[in-house]
Amino acid sequence: MKKLLKKIFILVFILSIVVSIEAEEIKFGVILPLSGDLVSYGKTTLDGIKLCVDEINKSGGINGKKIKLIVEDNKGIPVDSKKAYIHLASSQKVSAIIGPITSTNSKNVRRTAKALKVPMISPTATNDRITLKNPYVFRACFNDSFQGRIIANYASNNLKFKTAALMVDMNSDYSKGLAKSFKKYFKELGGKIVKEEGYQQKDTEFGVQLKNIKKSNAEALFVPGYPPELPLIIKQAKVIGYKGKLCGADGWDNADVINGSGDNITGSFIVGAFSKEEKRDIVKKFIKNFKEKYNREPGTFEALGYDSVLLIAEAAKNGTTPESIKNNLFKIKDFNAVTGKITINKDGDAEKSAIVLEIDKNGDKYETKYKTTVNP
Repeated sequence: MKKLLKKIFILVFILSIVVSIEAEEIKFGVILPLSGDLVSYGKTTLDGIKLCVDEINKSGGINGKKIKLIVEDNKGIPVDSKKAYIHLASSQKVSAIIGPITSTNSKNVRRTAKALKVPMISPTATNDRITLKNPYVFRACFNDSFQGRIIANYASNNLKFKTAALMVDMNSDYSKGLAKSFKKYFKELGGKIVKEEGYQQKDTEFGVQLKNIKKSNAEALFVPGYPPELPLIIKQAKVIGYKGKLCGADGWDNADVINGSGDNITGSFIVGAFSKEEKRDIVKKFIKNFKEKYNREPGTFEALGYDSVLLIAEAAKNGTTPESIKNNLFKIKDFNAVTGKITINKDGDAEKSAIVLEIDKNGDKYETKYKTTVNP
């Protein structure tokens, strides 16, 4: 009997320690593609997330509570994104979820988020409908309408282009949403869309579409996309002799695209959320700490992963339950983050400035160069 009581006492003691440790933690879930075609975006975003969590924990956590990350690999697949959200919200009891990072995956999760009531913030899902009428879905990036307007405005007003063509991934809500926005605003500014071509994910040959675009004499070709198709399109545009200016959105700001597309990417311009040339103290600190931790320079996805944690942590200062975090995210106004001063609006969208970047060659590498900042 004494042995049994002793075992029970030890078990209760161990459980009390576990409960005590858990009480001193706040759990954030993460849903990212850590395998599959979008793995480079997932890993770079996770690097930014981890850096921010490390910094917060080293400084004492959130009101004394350390952040614990629970990371799920959705493989870039919508159904796996939904499964990951359910697991994190129901089984892991996380307070908030960072991700997914693409529009198609995020759209597949939004109804589940509304049902289970654990707030999610996507670092980079830009499709307009993701946050629509859903108080549990937020984003750290800007949306497609804003991106499309910025790049169309730059092409028309800064570069004085009168004609443009579109090359659209027909399997991607991100690509279709951006193309729709660019088309609308470019036409409103007096420009003409002279050719629209589509492609499917997993395609490897784009010569037919690009030759049609070349025949149209479009001064600019807008290609909102991701690897593996995007670098192939950029390379093949040179092969068929297209002489116009290539342009894109935030999906271009990735090493697989910039350094994997050949010299035809030189001079292309894109919408970005982050510039390494910005002089704000928070940006300089982020770049310094990132380089010390990972021995490389950060880009847009790293910065938006970092800011997603910053925003949730700011909201969690006044309550760490999912409902408190959700309510407090809506209260964030003019918050100083790496990708700009962010205000979360009534739809859960981040209002902030965009940056237009030009891709140029520096030695044997290609990199983005700051061109101009555009306010919302």
